[in-house]
Amino acid sequence: MYTCRQVALWLAVWIVGVGVWASDAAAQDDEDDASPYASVVVQNRRHLGTHEISAGVGVLPLDAFTKGVTANASYTLHFNETWAWEVGQFVYSFHVDTDLNSELETFELRPTPFELLEYYAMSHLVFKPIYWKGSWLNDSLIYGEMFFVVGAGYGWYTRSSRPGTDIGLGMRLFGTGILSFRLDVRYLAFFDDSILDDFETRNDLWINLGTSLTF
Repeated sequence: MYTCRQVALWLAVWIVGVGVWASDAAAQDDEDDASPYASVVVQNRRHLGTHEISAGVGVLPLDAFTKGVTANASYTLHFNETWAWEVGQFVYSFHVDTDLNSELETFELRPTPFELLEYYAMSHLVFKPIYWKGSWLNDSLIYGEMFFVVGAGYGWYTRSSRPGTDIGLGMRLFGTGILSFRLDVRYLAFFDDSILDDFETRNDLWINLGTSLTF
């Protein structure tokens, strides 16, 4: 089973890899411009709004004893086709005990109590490098995009609160001119008071399904 730090490392490597691939592709395009059959992107974005309001449900799955089922809402300001600012995101977590808790209680054992993340607020920079068009059953066209986020904010636990940061990626499928559906995966890290001494963090993984209205 992967640890939180391994998940974060893989996310970082994946994002860097996409950036290197995009740079190589751009360099290749520059070389192709010298030929009479240079390739160009002719598909403009069909869905481009300025203001986006999103809501969704998700999960914080890494705690073995208590999972977090989340509800969230956010507002995003889109500057252009490539960059956006998720001005504010608020996530609330409902705690759900796992079967492991029940099994321990059968033997009159209780897990060591840990602080649980109750809710947090973040603000993110959004990078949208990939936009695509596909075919659904050779009958209709579908449109989507892939985006990356990095942000910072604050988290409130059952007995304390602390600053934090996150990094992640997401995919969006456009339904109509204003409606879209999205999947987000983000790695969370909240810093303990001892961050200056040993850089300890409280980590989690957030997986979310949501809908957005863009206008």
